[in-house]
Amino acid sequence: MKIYIAIGCGGSIGALLRYLAGIVIPQTANFPMSTLIINILGCFLMGYVTNLVKQRYFAQKQALAKGLTTGMIGAFTTFSTVSLEAALLIRDSMISVALIYLVISSAAGLAALMLGLRLAPDPSRGRQSA
Repeated sequence: MKIYIAIGCGGSIGALLRYLAGIVIPQTANFPMSTLIINILGCFLMGYVTNLVKQRYFAQKQALAKGLTTGMIGAFTTFSTVSLEAALLIRDSMISVALIYLVISSAAGLAALMLGLRLAPDPSRGRQSA
């Protein structure tokens, strides 16, 4: 139960940090710079904290480790989790699996998002009768 609470608390902090970072980091009109910076920062933090988890201090504090990684950094950017999983596959000499995972994650994620945009009602068009 302690891990669930830690993940929930970390997730709340990460979501708030994501929102604040989006305000602080300027978004350009033609390029999503703030999202790019947030994702890169999140990936760095995921790698850094994952390494800390392996050290003696975090090894005995799994709730804290999960709260920081899955909760806080995961809510800050889910891209960091995808990157971590791909990096672990590469580390385990599964380079082709990592590339397939990255391509499928990106392409399927974009396709699913576009499908969701297309299927959701468009409030600018007004209500359509059935």
